[in-house]
Amino acid sequence: MYRVLLADDEEIIREGVRRAVPWDTLGLTLAAVAEDGAQALALAKKEQPDIVITDIRMPRMDGLDLIRALREQNPDCKLLILTGHGEFTYARTALQLGVSDYLLKPVELPPLCGVLTRLRQELDAERSRQDEIDQLQQQVQEERVLQQQRLLGRFFAGRASVGELAENLPSRWRDAPFCAGVLVQMDDFDRLTGDMDEETIFSFTQELETAMIAQSNDDMRIVENDNGRYFVLFVSELEEELRFHIRSYVRRLRATGVQAAYTTIASSILRGGVALCRQAYEETRRCMDRVFLLGTGQDIQAGEALGQGFASPLPEGIDMRNIIKTLSGFHKEEIHHALTGIAENIRKTSHNSYLYTSMLVSFVYGETIRLLGEMRCPVQSILPEPMAAYRRLMACQSLDSMMRELMRVLDLVCDFLEENVGGNQDAVERAKVYIEEHYGNSKLSLDLVAAAVGISPTYLSALFKQNANQSFVGYLTETRLTHAQRLLRSGDYRSYEVAYMCGYDNSTYFSTIFKRYVGVSPSEYRKQENGQS
Repeated sequence: MYRVLLADDEEIIREGVRRAVPWDTLGLTLAAVAEDGAQALALAKKEQPDIVITDIRMPRMDGLDLIRALREQNPDCKLLILTGHGEFTYARTALQLGVSDYLLKPVELPPLCGVLTRLRQELDAERSRQDEIDQLQQQVQEERVLQQQRLLGRFFAGRASVGELAENLPSRWRDAPFCAGVLVQMDDFDRLTGDMDEETIFSFTQELETAMIAQSNDDMRIVENDNGRYFVLFVSELEEELRFHIRSYVRRLRATGVQAAYTTIASSILRGGVALCRQAYEETRRCMDRVFLLGTGQDIQAGEALGQGFASPLPEGIDMRNIIKTLSGFHKEEIHHALTGIAENIRKTSHNSYLYTSMLVSFVYGETIRLLGEMRCPVQSILPEPMAAYRRLMACQSLDSMMRELMRVLDLVCDFLEENVGGNQDAVERAKVYIEEHYGNSKLSLDLVAAAVGISPTYLSALFKQNANQSFVGYLTETRLTHAQRLLRSGDYRSYEVAYMCGYDNSTYFSTIFKRYVGVSPSEYRKQENGQS
C-alpha cells in the first residue's frame, strides 16, 4: 500500500479525514498525522510518504514552505493541498510548485476519495514504468555479464586475446593489480549423470549454479568451463583482500547445501591483474588433477598442491590422473610415450626401487583391467589368464624389463580394441552420427548413445573429451542448438515447435539454454536473422 501523510492545524479536519477515508479500500495507509508544517517535514523525512495531504495556512511552517522543502526532499511525492475560498493566490502558487491537485474546505468525502484514487493510479503507473526500466537495466546488465563470461570462456580456450578482454571488461577489472581463480568441480560428474538427459543434467547442476551466483558480486565472473565444472574469476586492489574474499566465498558456498558437499574447490592468486587470468585458470585446473591423490570434496590451494610443499608419494612429473586419462584412450603411441616418461622419471629420483616400481606398475595394470570391464570387453579374450600375466609382470627383475612387459600387455589390449571396437576416433564419430540422427529425442543420454555405439558410458565420455575436446553433454547441446538456429532462421516454426523438434520438451528450458549459449533468446535471434527491429 502507498503511504499517506496528513498535515493540518485544525484537529476537526485531521480527525475527520482520518476517520472518514476508507484507506484500505483505496489501497492506501495513513502513515502519519502532523499539526503543522515543521512537524510534517520531520515526519516526511522519517516515513517517506508517497502522498502528502496538507493545509495551506499552518503555524511554524505554512503549506507552501512545506511543499518547497518536500520537493527537494522527496521530488516523486504526490501533493494534495486543502485550501479555503479566500486562499486562491496560495493555491495558484502551490500549483506552480508542482502539487498534484487541490480541494476547497470544507472537504467533502467523494471528491477527496476521487483525487486519492487518481493519485494512487498515477503512482501505480509510475511504479510500473519504473519496474520496466529496472527490468530493462537488469536485463542489459545480465546480458553484459553473460557476454563477458562467454568472452572469458573463449579466452581460456585460446580463442580470444587480452586486448578483447580489455575492451569488454569494466575499467576496475583492467586496472586491478591482483586476480584469482576458484575452480569448482562436481566430483564423479559422469557417473552421477550418465543416465540423465540434457535437461535433467541442467536441473541437477542448477542447485550449485544458483548457489554460486547468489554468493557472487560485481568483482566476480562465473564461467562454466564444462558440465559440472565452473571457474570463478576474482579481481582486487589488495592481495589480502582477495584472499579474504576467496575464503569467504568458499565458506559460504560450502554452507549452501547438498551439491557443494561432494564438490572439490581449487584456488589460485596471481599478481598481474586480469591479463593473467588464463594462468590462474590453468593453475586451478592442474590442482584438480590432484583429486585422485588428495580425495574428493577438498579445498585445494595452488601453492599447496603444485608447490614444493606438496607431500606426494609420487616423484615430480608423475600424475596418476594423467596416467588414467592416457590409458582410457588406448592409443599405443601415447601409452608408450607416457610409460617411457615414467621410467625416465623414476631413474632420476630416489624412487628407483623395485617396491615403488612394482606398486606403480600394479596400479597401471589394475586400471587397465578396470577400464576393460567398464567397456564390457571380455578380458579373457585378450589375456586368457589375467593373474598369470600379473605374476609375470611382478617377476621382472629390472625397471626396463618390467616396463617392456607392461608395454607388451597394453599393446595386446590396444590391438584388440582397435580390431574389435573399431578405434577410439571411430567410436566418437559413430556417436556423433547417432546424435545427429537422434538429437530430436528428448531422452537422449550418455548411456543411450554409449549402448548404441557398443562401449561403456565412462569410456565414451573419456573419448569425447580426448578426441572432440569437449564433453558429451556439451557436444549434444551444441548439436541441438545448431539445428535450432537453422530452424529459427527459416521462419517456418514457432519457438516452442523448434524446441520440440530439437529434443526440448520444456520450451522454457530451451529458451534458457539457447540464451546462455547464443547470447540472445530464440525470438530475439529470429528477429535479428530476419532483419526485424
